[in-house]
Amino acid sequence: MDVNSRESTVTVPLDRAIEVARLLECLTRSIDRIGSRMAGGEADAETLDRFITEWLIGPQASRARMVLWDAISQVIGEEAMEEIAEAVPKFPDAPPEEVRRLRQKLSAWQEAGGG
Repeated sequence: MDVNSRESTVTVPLDRAIEVARLLECLTRSIDRIGSRMAGGEADAETLDRFITEWLIGPQASRARMVLWDAISQVIGEEAMEEIAEAVPKFPDAPPEEVRRLRQKLSAWQEAGGG
């Protein structure tokens, strides 16, 4: 199976897709809110740690990851899925190239008056 094929489709049951989307919404909005509070001096790294710990973000993210990996492995096979997963950088590794590019875009956006 060509893992780069644009013709393959991964199917996730609606209830599971909603579960993953809700978690991503929670993470995105909560981290944005915490970041804004940190910028205003009303929060710090402890606030972020408290959110991650109290809201069980690790186990929730793990469950969401499994929803996606289960669906992907049905299309490309478990061995290919495991190869992809093993190739992903993990903290404390250096941030991946995508992060560097995103950092540059965010910096340019902020310099242009977007933030």
